[in-house]
Amino acid sequence: MVAVTRPRLRFSRGNSIKLSARAAHQCLINSGVKPWDLGLLINTGIYRHRNIGEPAIAALIQEIISAKRANKVNSHNYNNTFSFDLNNGGCGIMTGIEIIHGSLNNSEISYGMVVAGDSEPFPGLSKNFNINSAAAALILSKSNDSRGFCLFRTYSFPEYSGEFISRTVYSIKRRNNRGKNILNIRQQESYPDFCVDCAAKSLSDFLNESGKTLNEIDLIIPSQSPPGFTKRLKTRLDMYDNFIEISQTGNKVFYTAGLAFAIKKVWDDDRFRNSKNIIFLTIGSGINVSLALYRN
Repeated sequence: MVAVTRPRLRFSRGNSIKLSARAAHQCLINSGVKPWDLGLLINTGIYRHRNIGEPAIAALIQEIISAKRANKVNSHNYNNTFSFDLNNGGCGIMTGIEIIHGSLNNSEISYGMVVAGDSEPFPGLSKNFNINSAAAALILSKSNDSRGFCLFRTYSFPEYSGEFISRTVYSIKRRNNRGKNILNIRQQESYPDFCVDCAAKSLSDFLNESGKTLNEIDLIIPSQSPPGFTKRLKTRLDMYDNFIEISQTGNKVFYTAGLAFAIKKVWDDDRFRNSKNIIFLTIGSGINVSLALYRN
């Protein structure tokens, strides 16, 4: 199950924690899963409200949706939800899915949730922030047959590590002598092109390892950032109708939640269920490319 959310008011700048909790709550409602049945809750959002680092955002989301750590069923039996933050940029949601996949296969949990959400930490106090306020949540469970994820791989290209850098710098305002951590994003003009090159090479290697050809792939669900990435990659692959791209807002993009927004698009129009072989492709700074093969 997948759920996505944006600020309710068009002019609202959003709050990553509230947006993520709303997406998680809606995902639970849509799936019929109870909060206390979640074995794992992983938050993969990067750009957080007020740059909160502690406590973990996952714990805050868990508290809001009431996925209590120790919900007592009887005197000897407890359902535990273990939650934590995972920082892996644009590939975070795919890494979270891989971790939950392993726990499901080992029968350690019955359900796992990945949450991703971003918003400008301090509205109006960032440099070059072009990311939509948005959040998404996915719930996974173990299938009783061969359907589902069957292969995960991550490829790294450290030679391009300087192409995209985001960091916070402590700055003091002269007016009241109070300081704040100001987010500064620096993206080189060549970054999207390098992302396309790295994604194309990684996809080729991934297909070779999976034993599939591009013609056998019914859907490719990719990251929706950086700007121009999806358009350039689908042109490179000459794969249009089955390469999922979602509409952007001006020059802003969906970052950690972008993959889930693309999933939601094909979930709602039934293309996901009607596709036999699906490839998930995420990309982030580093440059890192994470892929997974899903079979229906």
